[in-house]
Amino acid sequence: MSVRLIAHALIQHQQAYLILKRSTIKRGQENVYPAFWDIPGGGVEQGELPQAAALRETLEECNQHIVLSTILHEDSQFDAEKQTVFTRLVYAAHLSDQAPIILDPEEHTDFRWIQSLEELEGEPIVPYLYQLIPSSHNR
Repeated sequence: MSVRLIAHALIQHQQAYLILKRSTIKRGQENVYPAFWDIPGGGVEQGELPQAAALRETLEECNQHIVLSTILHEDSQFDAEKQTVFTRLVYAAHLSDQAPIILDPEEHTDFRWIQSLEELEGEPIVPYLYQLIPSSHNR
């Protein structure tokens, strides 16, 4: 059994959160959660700290330089097919400068700034975002 660490950044700017729409196909393979809304993030590489991975993935996926603060969320799940435990860390983040959002089309096809998940009603959303982005009822 192996363990994989995943680091994400929940970027908040002017009371809105940056979300990215996952591509259907990623590097020739069906993507995990294809066409779902998600936030920037990905696997922590060998010898890399999770904070560095969140910064790197955000820059690679959407061209944003960010500053991380606290860990907002942690979850783990076992993938029996891959015999791997996946542990996700999500950091609170804000922009360190204003750069244009440029998506890697292999990873994401669209982006939005939203204030609540109700703005995505009827669209697929990765499950863990329901615990991170407030609903308009809870503000």
